[in-house]
Amino acid sequence: MTEGERWTREALAELRAARFVPRAWVQFLSRSFARANVRRRERPRAFRELLLLGAAGLLAWTGVGAAGRPALAVTGAAWWLLILLMLDWHLGMLERPDGRPLDGLGAANLLSCLRAGLVPALPVLSPSALAATLVLAGMTDLVDGRVARRRDEVTRLGFWLDGSVDSVLLATGAFSLARAGLVPAWVAALVIVRWALPWLVFAAAYFVRAEVPPSGSYAPRRVPGFVLLAGLVLAALEVRSGAALAAVGALAGAALFVAAVARLAQPLRG
Repeated sequence: MTEGERWTREALAELRAARFVPRAWVQFLSRSFARANVRRRERPRAFRELLLLGAAGLLAWTGVGAAGRPALAVTGAAWWLLILLMLDWHLGMLERPDGRPLDGLGAANLLSCLRAGLVPALPVLSPSALAATLVLAGMTDLVDGRVARRRDEVTRLGFWLDGSVDSVLLATGAFSLARAGLVPAWVAALVIVRWALPWLVFAAAYFVRAEVPPSGSYAPRRVPGFVLLAGLVLAALEVRSGAALAAVGALAGAALFVAAVARLAQPLRG
């Protein structure tokens, strides 16, 4: 267990012991923000890269506004600022599995951030552009893990960032297709539930047990995820079987996750 994981477990245990009263939440958040300030000073390179990334994203959304889409530009800029604030808050998670800190954000995390930046644009893209965007996102998702391993940049932040981005991007893609009438509403709802389920379980594990299972035990399985992605791409290209394929991928992913959680819960019940 790394120093950051120990700190998180202790802070959550104190919050739980205080029964989550408002004063305990204020103390928990104050400690968290204070720790973030310390980590920001300890990782100046990562903070500089974060500022440059933020400036580049805001410049891109400003260009969208200048091109005649002011509402989209405002939404995109607000979303981008939220991503940057969350990253800044969690710079302490830039640590390798053995606890060694990573000085910068890392190439893989930059790819994940670029995928995240695409999310606000998905609902307004044409079906063909949406298909191309989903394919591009899938390709970067394949690459970023290999890049992190090759460059020795595997971190706790990268693990959670990658999963969070995939969840939001695929759920938004499914919603966009349902809005365009290219998949039934129940398929979009199934995809959204499939990605919301793990985060509900993680939140319960954090705040009820003050810990989560080892990441390798509940990491999302690649095959169902890419089946789901392929289904959404085909649906965007108006291929009939796309919606069914997306539903199969969502159901398979949810089933595997539930099975993994049940397996991990057996020792606790014992």
